[in-house]
Amino acid sequence: MALTRCSYCGYMYDEWNGDSRNGVPPGIPITKLAGTVCSRCGIQGVRHERQQSPKYEGDEAEYYDQFAGKAGVKFYKSWIKASLKPVKALELGVGTGRLATELAPLTEQYCGVDWSPRMLKAAEAKRKRIFKDTAEERWQLVEQDALKYHPETQFTHVLCPDGFLQHFTLMDEHVALLGGLHRCMEDGGWIAVDVHLPPSGIGWKMQQRKQLLPNKWISRQLEGETSLLRQVFRCMIDYETYREGTMTSKYRVEREFALMTPKETALLLSAAGFEVSRIVCNFGLTEPWLTALPPGTYGKEEALGATETIKEAMMTGKNVTPYIPDQWGYGGDPFAGAMPVEPPEAPATVTLIARKATRT
Repeated sequence: MALTRCSYCGYMYDEWNGDSRNGVPPGIPITKLAGTVCSRCGIQGVRHERQQSPKYEGDEAEYYDQFAGKAGVKFYKSWIKASLKPVKALELGVGTGRLATELAPLTEQYCGVDWSPRMLKAAEAKRKRIFKDTAEERWQLVEQDALKYHPETQFTHVLCPDGFLQHFTLMDEHVALLGGLHRCMEDGGWIAVDVHLPPSGIGWKMQQRKQLLPNKWISRQLEGETSLLRQVFRCMIDYETYREGTMTSKYRVEREFALMTPKETALLLSAAGFEVSRIVCNFGLTEPWLTALPPGTYGKEEALGATETIKEAMMTGKNVTPYIPDQWGYGGDPFAGAMPVEPPEAPATVTLIARKATRT
């Protein structure tokens, strides 16, 4: 994160907000400051240590499943089932076990890594409920920072879901993570990486509301900003709990994520020894824009003959888009929108599927 702590006096400096007391405007990095901010010891860049993202705790962990829901479950189950040999899977950022509860029963061995005790406590309860006496054998849970995790097991499948890589904002961290994953995978093994594309713009807001009990609901509000120059996006997340229409508690957390595009992620995977073979948008519910895809991840359509129909071309095995009758229904009075619109500034989740290159 852009938050640093002085190792001598504990002074915290946030690059996004600066320090108005000492006349430092927002957006000034710690490396530009020396002896001008910290009133106790005098700030020094080499003395300030970069802080990691906060662990998922409190209401953020408590209500994580409520807002993440079943996103990606169907897609990842199909991915695991497509394997021609027994699956040994590793999931980084396993959290509450939202995906693992659905995927672990399909595998020979499943390992989930996370550094949040609160999230792992929820995963542990699910693990015992599903596997009972064989829980520790079938589904291993590891509490550790992913950058320090060096397993001896060789995995066939690795998952980095829910924008896991983006919790690390420095490129050397991305390189180290992917390099470590490459070493712990079997030749020909598969890796899946989710990349969150935030709304564009200086400031954006999103809000969701979930009913928990007949008289209790939770509201989650996100206020964020996306910086192309810093290649990060940051958001402030508020969880508000209501009972009988009255707010009874509020929990707030600030998070910063790396701004990564599918192309950049594909290049990082390639540099780490992976070959990207497929990219999907919103777990296959929508198609990714061709401008966002690197070479080799989309098939070019074949031309039709002078009198050839689409149906005839498909019967001969040509790669063509099938005709879909009544596909378009946009319009209507008084409200437009018979079909969902895909504005270019809308947020999305892009998943890259890559294979570890076989040694020659």
